[in-house]
Amino acid sequence: MMHRSTRAARVAPFAASVLALLLSASACDAQPGARGGAINRSATGRAVPPPDSVLARASRAREKGSPNAPVMVVEVSDFQCPYCRQWFETSYRQFDSAYVRTGKVRMVFINLPLPMHNQAFAAAKAASCAGAQGKFWEMHDRLFSTQREWNGQADAAQRFARFALELGVDPAAYRDCIDNERTSSIILNDVMQASGAGINGTPAFVVNNQRILNGAIPFADLSREIEAALAAPRAPAPGAAPAPPPPPPAP
Repeated sequence: MMHRSTRAARVAPFAASVLALLLSASACDAQPGARGGAINRSATGRAVPPPDSVLARASRAREKGSPNAPVMVVEVSDFQCPYCRQWFETSYRQFDSAYVRTGKVRMVFINLPLPMHNQAFAAAKAASCAGAQGKFWEMHDRLFSTQREWNGQADAAQRFARFALELGVDPAAYRDCIDNERTSSIILNDVMQASGAGINGTPAFVVNNQRILNGAIPFADLSREIEAALAAPRAPAPGAAPAPPPPPPAP
């Protein structure tokens, strides 16, 4: 039900790094000549692309759902993986309808193009470059729905470019993004973050920083995990006052 196995791992550092990436794109290295102005530095000294840069737009584009949703689901995926396509075909739309569109779940897509899939990195680039123009999820859907057609084809990159044009992206900006590797650092960073969390196969799902679910899991199984996360007490917001100590026992 998945490509390569994963081991249990503590995922809080992984989820925290995903959030940092989305909020500031600070984990992505600056690309020479990237559009959007000069690269600033965060308080930690990391490069922070300006909010209108290709990197920042592409990074934010693979998030969907309310930023205030009580549950976050991180999907670690490979566009050429048949089990990732299987999950897309059998569970994704139901999950999206039941949880993302209702404001219960914030979803984030993380790339893990596996070495066995020689077109997976190109597909991830196509999705991220489309994402820089606001079309990540449309390209995501197109890549998975047509995977059987482009998988193993020598002209896969040309097909991806055609998909992008059909989705309405600016062709010159898309070509510049692809040819000059504008978003490749996002994908490489994703791989490092997933590897650091002990994830080496796809698909994998991280639910609310708690645990990793492996493989093309049925919607019912993912729903059970989400419902448990929704029912769990929520952690206090950052900066919230701590709860007062209990009163001393009566004499």
